Amino acid sequence: MKNSEMIDREKKIFQTGLFDNLTVQDAFTIIALYAAQSDEGEDKEVLVELITATLRKDPLFDEDQSHTIARINKFDNSMGEVNSINAVESASKVLSPELRQKSFALAARIIKITQETRTTNKLAKLSSKLLINKKIADKTIDSIFKNS
Repeated sequence: MKNSEMIDREKKIFQTGLFDNLTVQDAFTIIALYAAQSDEGEDKEVLVELITATLRKDPLFDEDQSHTIARINKFDNSMGEVNSINAVESASKVLSPELRQKSFALAARIIKITQETRTTNKLAKLSSKLLINKKIADKTIDSIFKNS
């Protein structure tokens, strides 16, 4: 896709107002999605579950889980069409300095968890290709994260 087409597409999404009048929950969701940006071919369902579980630990997300998942899916679909850092910028505008710090800490936790998950998956695939005994591989992987 040409650069000008991408810019036009992004403008349309922002002009629809999706990133206007955001709630605090919307802002946290956008920031969490930015932190968990998936690699090509990565299982989106796993990331949605991870983000949902992380967000739901916060009292701000004292809502039905289906609402949290719907919010994640709504913004995930839209953020795939725009420069996601622009969505984060829109989200930050509705947060107080304290909530920005809180959202940053949440993003850091999500990045840590997603990196551990990605590393574990990569090592599991590698151990399989190298014909490493599963128990030995699991023990090695567990020791890496316990010692880090």
